[in-house]
Amino acid sequence: MVTTLSAQLAGFMAEPHGYAPELAEELVAAYRPRLTAITPDRLEVPRLDVESVGRALLGVHALTQAPPLLALYKGAAAQGEFQLDNLDHLKALALILLHAYRQADAAGAFTSGAKLSAALDKESAEVESRLQKVCEHFFGDDPELGPVLRRLSAGTGYLDRAYDLLGYADIYQARHDVVSKDPIHYRATDLADARRLASQILAVLGAALSPRAREAYDLLQRAWTLAKPLYVEVRELGLRFLRYDPQREARFPSRPELHHRRPSRRTSTALPAGSFLGDTAPGRAPRRRERPSGLVVPRQAQGSSSMSEGTRGFTS
Repeated sequence: MVTTLSAQLAGFMAEPHGYAPELAEELVAAYRPRLTAITPDRLEVPRLDVESVGRALLGVHALTQAPPLLALYKGAAAQGEFQLDNLDHLKALALILLHAYRQADAAGAFTSGAKLSAALDKESAEVESRLQKVCEHFFGDDPELGPVLRRLSAGTGYLDRAYDLLGYADIYQARHDVVSKDPIHYRATDLADARRLASQILAVLGAALSPRAREAYDLLQRAWTLAKPLYVEVRELGLRFLRYDPQREARFPSRPELHHRRPSRRTSTALPAGSFLGDTAPGRAPRRRERPSGLVVPRQAQGSSSMSEGTRGFTS
């Protein structure tokens, strides 16, 4: 069956579930216990295009409902490799994610008139500048990191700066053996300082949120914290089932640069093939600064966290 799956899916037209506020509200109520059970230290900051990702998740769910593919998921569940209900959980969380984003947007969670102190403004700008120079020196033409650096190139706004600091810090952590060789701009303390300063910036901006905006954005973080590892699990099985399908990466898009995509309500909701969050060609051409997905309620900014924690809440 696996060897012929590509041919069996050739004529299948996935029809993603549409977003409806009333249904989303019901799902929020149903999932409230799971969402509120997430401890603050596990919350993920959704630094991505929430609208596009939510719709992409719904598209993936629709694909998993193709009879030949669904049969394989059921087989994996029978073998104890997968919790079949997680397919429905993925759809539900995608709808909650879209709903939470729209509520947060309506509540003004993505705009802030907060100002940084002069000291925080100065130090964070200096650290970002050094990180950018080191990363672009080594990875400007890198096929994987080049597109990331293009998105992280200097922009405007404190929120942009906070997310840029976190993005550069992730690169520093992943490629420390390379960046540490820079004799001019590299500083051993910049990785920790970048995350500390980003956390401080986000705390200042988050503190300016109204109670309604804070509540809506908290829901957004919780929905994303559960949805992200769930998608990874569904995708890993899907890629295994479709290992002979040349379109498998397009059917189950990857998650490159998960932490660095910035959202924009004006961007297309369609995603390029092979990229879960979308991607752009490497290079140093100026980019349009996309609208960040929101502020983080004050907490310690961190790098990538475990991808298995959220999924555990859905297995029995």
